[in-house]
Amino acid sequence: MTTTIYRHLVLLLFVSILCLGTLPVVSAADTLGQSTRTSIADEDQVALINQLWGTDITIGEYMEKVHPEHLADVPDKVKKDMYSRKMIWPDEKTQELQSSETLSSRAALSVIGDLSVYSNRVRFWSTATLSSGTASYIYVESFLKDSGDSTVGSTSGSNRGTNSVACSNNVMWPPAGYYHVHSWGYTITPSTEASHHSPAYYFSG
Repeated sequence: MTTTIYRHLVLLLFVSILCLGTLPVVSAADTLGQSTRTSIADEDQVALINQLWGTDITIGEYMEKVHPEHLADVPDKVKKDMYSRKMIWPDEKTQELQSSETLSSRAALSVIGDLSVYSNRVRFWSTATLSSGTASYIYVESFLKDSGDSTVGSTSGSNRGTNSVACSNNVMWPPAGYYHVHSWGYTITPSTEASHHSPAYYFSG
């Protein structure tokens, strides 16, 4: 009798373990439904950035032409907002551009970037952080610029339903010279935008 009960208990335990094994394991990213999407611009994208730099286009047009990968699975409402906002190109000084919506919500976007010079490469990065709350969409791009202000490398990151995003990349063996980083970021709902210009550093090659 005791042996029979023991066998039934073992069988019940085994079946329970099998059932647990069939349950899905949910990661933090799956729970939130989002994860950071990062992108490293190839030569064609870098050339297009230089071609478009300073032109009169919207954020949506820029994203569509240069970084369509960041528009994948983005809701139409968010895209509509992108196409309604003019592209404000980063200049030589730090900017913080706020809409009336931003001022009323007391949210502001902080964008910063920098670079490190190594013997064989230049590593550059940028981050964008919302001062309070979360954004429906947040984006940051890091442009590595030479002394002539031409883009020689770019990396970008985007996310939804969070307050911060970052990106980084390396450019291997660029020509000797001074390099600096233009960082640019924006959010959708709340509507914020900011940019940052880093000091220049010399790469000896």
